[in-house]
Amino acid sequence: MENIFLKENETLEDLQYNNLKIIQNKNLYRFTSDAVILSNFIKAKSSDVLVDLGAGSGIISILATCKNNLKHTIGIEIQEELFDMANRSIAFNNLQSKIDMFNIDMRILNDYEVRKNLGLCDVDVVVSNPPYKKEGNIKLNTEKSVRIARHEICINMKELFQIANSILKYRGKFFVVYDANRLAEIMFELKSNNLEPKRMFLTQSASNQEPILVFIEAVKGGKEGIRILPNLITNDKNGLYLEEVKKLKFNY
Repeated sequence: MENIFLKENETLEDLQYNNLKIIQNKNLYRFTSDAVILSNFIKAKSSDVLVDLGAGSGIISILATCKNNLKHTIGIEIQEELFDMANRSIAFNNLQSKIDMFNIDMRILNDYEVRKNLGLCDVDVVVSNPPYKKEGNIKLNTEKSVRIARHEICINMKELFQIANSILKYRGKFFVVYDANRLAEIMFELKSNNLEPKRMFLTQSASNQEPILVFIEAVKGGKEGIRILPNLITNDKNGLYLEEVKKLKFNY
């Protein structure tokens, strides 16, 4: 049965949660622990509708839906190959009734009529694991799939936060992760788009106290006041993932 869902260079990987599996391709962008950590950070009610902006191969859509028993999840992914993999992973896990994927450029969601036609108005939760790197600030990856996923080629932070704001209902939640060194920019753009930061934490390695990533929950139209959670140490001194990260047992 697994071979029905797999194409050349693809593998079916265990997500270590409720027997969920996901298709990955060794030649395309592969999900990392960032996406798994972000999935665990999401707090949502079972009645909520969640939109995953830049869904990739579907990792966050699948985990967030199952961990929160969500009614409906909508994934937006610009890369056709990743979109196809996500749809096949959704089918393999029998989640077609709960997750819909759209292969579109998320920037068209700035148009109200497009949002309305896709059912993306006044949603409860938006999540994104976006490209972290500014185009021009760092050497680009040679693989196109990885380049688009890691660098701000197709979407930048300002555009992403504008779209999140336009999709969310009042008091809706936005969950996002970025490089920690962009924290000042993140806070400015969130507040500029009426997205008030409410919870955040940083990740670091045991071998280096300098933060790596920042995870933030913001609320549209929320009151000022943010809860700073303890840093999450993801790797031991040898750079290996810690057991709680590998087995998804951390909880924020």
